[in-house]
Amino acid sequence: MNKLWYCLRGVALAVVVAMGLAGCAINPVTGEHQLMLLSEQEESQLGQATDQSVIEQYGLYENAGLHNYMKSLGLSMGRNSHRPNLNWQFKVMDSPVVNAFAAPGGYIYVTRGLMAAVNDEAELAGVLGHEIGHVTARHSAQQYSKKMLANIGLGLGQSLMGDYGEALNPIMEAGAGLLFLKFSRDDEREADALGVEYATRAGYDAGRMADFFITLQRQSVAEGSKGARLPDFFSTHPNPVNREADVRRAAQNWQAKFPGTQFRVSRKDFLRQIDGLVYGEDPREGFQEGNWYYLPKYQVQLPVPLGWSLEREGNNIQLAHPQQRAVALFAIRSDSSIDEVVASFLKATGAVVQQNRTFMTSGMPTRFMVSSLANAEQRAVVVSKLFQKGRHVFAFHGLTDEADFDEMSELMQQPAQGFSLISDQAMLNRQPQRVLVKTVSKTASMERVLQSFKVDPSFWSEVAWLNGRRLGDTLSAGEMIKIVQ
Repeated sequence: MNKLWYCLRGVALAVVVAMGLAGCAINPVTGEHQLMLLSEQEESQLGQATDQSVIEQYGLYENAGLHNYMKSLGLSMGRNSHRPNLNWQFKVMDSPVVNAFAAPGGYIYVTRGLMAAVNDEAELAGVLGHEIGHVTARHSAQQYSKKMLANIGLGLGQSLMGDYGEALNPIMEAGAGLLFLKFSRDDEREADALGVEYATRAGYDAGRMADFFITLQRQSVAEGSKGARLPDFFSTHPNPVNREADVRRAAQNWQAKFPGTQFRVSRKDFLRQIDGLVYGEDPREGFQEGNWYYLPKYQVQLPVPLGWSLEREGNNIQLAHPQQRAVALFAIRSDSSIDEVVASFLKATGAVVQQNRTFMTSGMPTRFMVSSLANAEQRAVVVSKLFQKGRHVFAFHGLTDEADFDEMSELMQQPAQGFSLISDQAMLNRQPQRVLVKTVSKTASMERVLQSFKVDPSFWSEVAWLNGRRLGDTLSAGEMIKIVQ
């Protein structure tokens, strides 16, 4: 009765706040009532819509074999989870960050950055099982419900320009912000426990998930940040106390339920799958050199104003004035037209158009637009310039307070004004680094082995980290390792 009363109270609150969208649901894992603004059907629909946004924003890693491998491994656990009937989807995203995330409805994503950091199939099974756990326990759907109730905004633009950041947030977010909601430590503990269960049932040594968490803890040191930087995975999946010990204990308990089973690790099989994997930032997708940012994939370039910072998340780039007096937002929208992107911009922001004209730039249809944003106390000016190149729209939005417009106008428009086609073949043909799998010929230290493979010494610490080892560790003859070249 107490649970029902709590649930009814939650529904009453949500009805007031969310205009009747709330309801009570039974958690598939715990069997308990919980406040949930999404039905299972709505959860599935949200997952579908989010999946489309994620693929558009971050892109799938182009390797059919790796995707099929991921799908096979993931389905072996998803179909034996607490929600076997979901339309489980497993995808590798073309991002260098080390992260994994789940969308409601059974959509599981891992980045190629995480794939490079994993050292065997059992570790990967643990990670996938953990993300499956977030879905089966409805953590993602519950977080989305909280987001709806609190009206939380996410996105690059929010940290800049005060209240205007929230107005510009929809331009940058493209619907993918749900994937980066931060789970609670209680959610993480539950997902860890479920990940151990699902990986064990699939025949893997689930204790290896603890080794992956240890590898992540060493990440910031390996990257030379002296431990100051939180690994990407832990920024969205906070690290509970005693996590590794709890995972190992849970793995032992689950393995005891299957006496006589030889639980798989499968390091060699996994390493063969990632041989040749793109590592780090892919310059073909974009890179900065000097005061220019190049996008070889699209054969275009844009200048970066002197002293301005540049941040990129998927197909969104944010250029910020040193004192945050102006911001230039750049977004790539595929399979769109200028009219569609402008309509979306106006609908999302409520901006009032003051100027609007079209013309051609180097053979590209171009739209120039000036609009205004206003709240109770402030008024901002947005100068937009959009280019159509084939099926892609390149959209620039420069924003500053109306009082600063005369001074900031030329500077914040500089990226759009200098936007042009790349003519330098050296910039067009820049190639990425890759993970290569090598076999150790004779027993030696990690440092000696990397030296024998002619790995750049500046990468030695990072390569050791990628293998879950230290430079002084001894490697055995015949052992397979990852290097970066």
